[in-house]
Amino acid sequence: MVQELITVRSGKINDYIHHIDLHEFGMRRILSSYIGEFDNTSVVLDSGSSIEVKRIWRYANKNKIPLSSFKYLIPTHHHFDHAGGMWKLHEKIKEYNPEVKILTNTLTKDLLNDSEYHIGRARRTYDDFVGEMRPINEKAFKIIEPTENFTEDLNSFDIVDTFTDKGSEVKLAVIKTPGHTYDHQCSVFIKDGEIDFIHLGEAIGTIYHSTELLSMPTSMPVYFNYKNYMETLDKLKKLDPIKVGFGHFGVINGKENVHKFVEEHESSMKEFRSLVIKYYKEKPETKHVFKKLIPYFIKKTDISGEDGLALQNIILGVVYGMMMDLKYRDD
Repeated sequence: MVQELITVRSGKINDYIHHIDLHEFGMRRILSSYIGEFDNTSVVLDSGSSIEVKRIWRYANKNKIPLSSFKYLIPTHHHFDHAGGMWKLHEKIKEYNPEVKILTNTLTKDLLNDSEYHIGRARRTYDDFVGEMRPINEKAFKIIEPTENFTEDLNSFDIVDTFTDKGSEVKLAVIKTPGHTYDHQCSVFIKDGEIDFIHLGEAIGTIYHSTELLSMPTSMPVYFNYKNYMETLDKLKKLDPIKVGFGHFGVINGKENVHKFVEEHESSMKEFRSLVIKYYKEKPETKHVFKKLIPYFIKKTDISGEDGLALQNIILGVVYGMMMDLKYRDD
C-alpha cells in the first residue's frame, strides 16, 4: 500500500496513535487531538476547548478505548484551543480512573489556572468559540521539566514513561519547544530505536492543505517570540521522525516528507516576516498589512476561500502576533 502524504481523516495513523478531528468552529480540518493507545495504558495529546473536548471521549468509546485506561493528558501549551478543555477532560476521565494526571510543565499549569487574560484576548477574535476555562486542582497535575537536551542521539532524551505496544516498548519523552508560546512542549514517542511519532502542536507551524507540504505561521499573540521559535525549529529539524502530528491540522507521514515540510516552513517563516516588514513600511496599519497578506495565506490552503471567516480570523491573529514581535504593536 502506498503511504499517503498527509492524513486528515480521523483514525489510527500507526499501531498506537489515533488522530481525531475536533471540528473547531464547527469546521473540518482545523483542529486535531491525538490518543496514544497502548497495551494497558492510554494518553491524550491536547484536548481542544471545552466545546470540542467531548469528541475525545466519544471517539474513545466508539473505538473501544476504555476511559479507565487513560494515565496522562498531555497539553502542548496553554492556549484555549489546545488545553482549554483540560479541566473538563480531567473531570470526565477521573470518574473512570481517579489517578489520571495532566502531564505538563509549571509554566503551562500556571497559565491554565490563571486564564482570564488569555480568554479575554481570545474572545476579541473568536467570540464564544473559545469555550470556558476553569482552574484545575493542583493534585490533577504531574509536573515535569521538559528536556532541552534533544538531538539525533536518542540516548540524550530524558524518558518520562515507558509503555508497551503489542509487547514492544514505546518510550515517551517530553521536549521543551518555546517560540509559539514560552510554555510550549512536544511529546516524542520512541520505538525500536527510532522516533516513531512527535506531537508538534504548533512548534513547526500549521498545515491546512491535504495534498501539498505547504505551511502557515503560528505567530499568535501575545507570547510569540520569533527568535525562540526559529531556534526551536533549528533543533527540531535535526530529528528524524517517521510521522509528525500537528495541532492544526493532521499528520505528515514519512521521514523525507517531514524533512521537506520543515525546510519549507523555515523558508516560509523568513518570507512571512519580511513581508510583514515590507507592508508595514508601505502603510503602518494592521488592516493594510492583513489585507496585503491574505493572498499569501490563501495559496497555502485548500480548506476555504478568501471569504472564510474562521480562516480570516486565523490570518489576522498570526499577522498581529508577528507585528507584536517586531514591536509594531503592543498588547
